[in-house]
Amino acid sequence: MNRVAVLCSIVILLGFTSLGGANPGGVGDGNFDMQCGGACHGDASQNQTSPALLELTLDSAAYLDLPVSVTAKVSGVQFSSSDKVGLFLITDTTGHSDLPEDAGWRVISDQNGGANNYIELSGSSLSSEYVVSWTIKPETLQPTNFYLSIHHGSENTPYFGISNGLTISAENVPENLPRLASDYSPAITRDIGENTTMLVETIDVEAMTIQWRLVDGESIFVNATSVDEEQWYFELPAALQPSIIEWRAIMQGDGPTQTTPWFRIAAQEPALIVDQLQVYLQSMALGLFFIGLVLTLHNRFSTAQQSQQLVVSDQSDSFNELEDGEIAPLPEGGLPPGWTLEQWKWYGHEYLEESK
Repeated sequence: MNRVAVLCSIVILLGFTSLGGANPGGVGDGNFDMQCGGACHGDASQNQTSPALLELTLDSAAYLDLPVSVTAKVSGVQFSSSDKVGLFLITDTTGHSDLPEDAGWRVISDQNGGANNYIELSGSSLSSEYVVSWTIKPETLQPTNFYLSIHHGSENTPYFGISNGLTISAENVPENLPRLASDYSPAITRDIGENTTMLVETIDVEAMTIQWRLVDGESIFVNATSVDEEQWYFELPAALQPSIIEWRAIMQGDGPTQTTPWFRIAAQEPALIVDQLQVYLQSMALGLFFIGLVLTLHNRFSTAQQSQQLVVSDQSDSFNELEDGEIAPLPEGGLPPGWTLEQWKWYGHEYLEESK
């Protein structure tokens, strides 16, 4: 394969690849197996045992297809400086297939306003205690063991820890229990600067009160408005900057009054809409430009090389003519200064006679 083909291949491959890189200091929230702790926070074989004390508790009874919260308490974390704390909510300790969904549970809200089993918190040498929660939904009646795993660093050393298991068994929903619809999932993000209408789907609910607050702020209570027998809505004020609001519903009906877990919704800058086709066409145009540039430079260098070869060939032919024709032999050292081959062909004999 010649140089042009190689360069063209590289340009084409670059057009179909994306940039990547490592994420030192954490990878951000997401749904990860516990073993990711080795890759995200250091070599797993180098992990030291974390001194943190870990505890998981269930906040209320768990019913099939209804959300419930589990609270994680972390204490005794030691930092030499600000750092990241990574927390996993998992259902197995083998390091794989340990997401809640692998055991028939679904994460619908996390501490940071997402829906992930792994979250990262900003650690500090000034604080060693943290309380976080996940809102999860059971889709099975099988008892499930939950664990809290922690990954953090201190003085360039990765630390790992895991809690004792918390067994949670979901129950069938009692008759006439005021509750959320089994397929209801609350919104977890919204844009900055816009009022947000939250729609809540329910079953056997006759009245609903909403309690909402900024994280660690004072609670505000509002009455939800009924759309029909199974739908309610309420308004959240616009956020002026990135922030998280948590809310829960207090539902009344024929059965016992029920309070949902806290749900979190994060306000963020509107997502930048990217035209994938336009990006692809621009990439192709840039690739074709470089291919054209490579071909132009190749042709230019090839032409120059061919011209140089022709000059050398002409000179070689001229010397051959001098050797084969009846002309004066060249003096030792080649042509006299200032002479051309054509001049020597016709006047070389005279030069040699005069030089005797």
